Amino acid sequence: MRTPSYWGDPSRVHLGNMVAVNNAHFNLSSGEIYINDHSFFGNNVCLITGTHQIQERRVGRFKYPSSGRDIRIGKGVWVGTNATILGPCTIGDDAVIAAGSVLLPGEYEGGKVYGGVPARALKDIDFADRK
Repeated sequence: MRTPSYWGDPSRVHLGNMVAVNNAHFNLSSGEIYINDHSFFGNNVCLITGTHQIQERRVGRFKYPSSGRDIRIGKGVWVGTNATILGPCTIGDDAVIAAGSVLLPGEYEGGKVYGGVPARALKDIDFADRK
């Protein structure tokens, strides 16, 4: 198994119990990342808290906020291979993020499948224990 890479302070990543992140990339320049219990990632997942100001020019674009763009991933979330999550973003419990998807900043309810660029809700998950 390959290990994750970090841009910024690795202490800004907070992992719950039984979390598998494989070779994810964590950009921590503008926030913290919280991944709750039993969540897991495919390969090459990117979590990006960083941003730059598009209205700035040249060297002015190098500036970025140091906080306020946290990413929060609920319990039991499955993030597919090559997905990108842009902060600030919250993903509810038991959501599934399809491979190759791009989640823009926002709130994503639990118990749904999200996919696409940009990602949108594709369907509700019919959990076996709800029958």
